[in-house]
Amino acid sequence: MRSRRSANSAADVTAYRMIDVISSARHRTDGLFWLLSWVPVLTLVQVAPAASDQPNDGPSPKSAPTSIKDFAPGVHIDWANRAVEIDARVVLRSGPLELLACSPKTREHESILVVDARPLHVYQALGLIGLAPGSPSRFDEASRKSIPPSGEPTVVEVRFRLAGGEQTVPAEKWLLDVKTKQSPESLNWVFAGSKTLEDGRFLADLDGTVVCVVDFDSALVAVGETHSAENDLLWANANAQTIPPVGTPCMLIFRAKAPAALVIDVRPDGSFRLGDEAADANSIAQRIAATMPGQAERLILRGGAAVSDEQFRAAVMALEAAGLKDRKIEINRPPPSSELPSPPAPVEKP
Repeated sequence: MRSRRSANSAADVTAYRMIDVISSARHRTDGLFWLLSWVPVLTLVQVAPAASDQPNDGPSPKSAPTSIKDFAPGVHIDWANRAVEIDARVVLRSGPLELLACSPKTREHESILVVDARPLHVYQALGLIGLAPGSPSRFDEASRKSIPPSGEPTVVEVRFRLAGGEQTVPAEKWLLDVKTKQSPESLNWVFAGSKTLEDGRFLADLDGTVVCVVDFDSALVAVGETHSAENDLLWANANAQTIPPVGTPCMLIFRAKAPAALVIDVRPDGSFRLGDEAADANSIAQRIAATMPGQAERLILRGGAAVSDEQFRAAVMALEAAGLKDRKIEINRPPPSSELPSPPAPVEKP
C-alpha cells in the first residue's frame, strides 16, 4: 500500500487552495468555464516540486519513474491509466449497507470502507482525469418522483493484499443483493459529484458520503438507480465471504468506464451514421479524440446486405486516413442469404 503524504511544499499548498476555489466555482457555473478551470490546477499538480519528496542521498526519483502521483493526503492519481486511487481500510464485513465508503466518524456502521481523504479532494482528482460530474439523487416536487443519480459512468474497484498476494476486485463483489443473495454482476456507478452549499461548503465533506449504494443528496459516487435509504428497504448487505478482515488497508480505485465499442453504420451510398446523426470519417475521429480519449478502442462498422465489401473496405481506409489507424476496426454485416436458416416448413392441417 502507498503511504499517505501531506502537502509540505508551498507549491502544493498553493495548488490545493486554488483547487478549492475552482471547485466552488464549478458548482455555481457550468460548461466550458468549469472544464477550462482545471487547466492551471493540472499544471500546478504536475510540475510543482515537493521538496520533502526529494531524498538526501541515493538515486534520483527520476531513476524509478511512476505514473502515480500524490495529489492530496490519501489521494493519488495514476495519470497513465486515468485512474484515482484512495487510501482506505476495511471497517465492516457484515450487515446492511448504505455506503461502500465513508469518511471517518460518519457512517462506519453501514459502510465497508472508511477513507481519511477529504471528499472534495477526491472530487477534484476525478475531474482532473477527465470525469464529468452529474448530480446526486433528488426528489422532484413537480412530478413527485425520485430522480436517480447521474454522472459519468465510473468503474469502482478495490485493491488489497492478503497472504496469497495482491488482489484487485470490482467493488460489486463485496456486496450481496438481499433478494438474490448473490453479488451483482455489475453496477451502474456514476460520478454524481455531490454539491456545494450556498456558504461554499462541500456537502460530501459534511456527510462523509464518498461512495453510496442508496439515495443521498450529498453522494460523491453513487449507483445510477434509485434505492431507498429506509432501513427496512435497504437492498444490499456486506458480503463477508469476499471482504478481507477488518483493519485491512486497501486502495479504492476509480476510473472512467470505457464503452465496449463504438458502432458506426455504413450506408449503401458510402456515408456514415452515428446513431441518428449523419457523420463522416473526420467528424468521427474528432468526436473520439474530444470525448473518448483512450476509449472505444474497438470500432464496429455495421451495414446491411446492400453495402458491398468494396464499400466496407473504403470505409475502413477513410477512418484510418482520418487518424484512427490505432483502433481495431471490425465489420459486422448479415451473412449471405444462402447462410440464413431455412424457414420452418408449413404444418399441414388434418
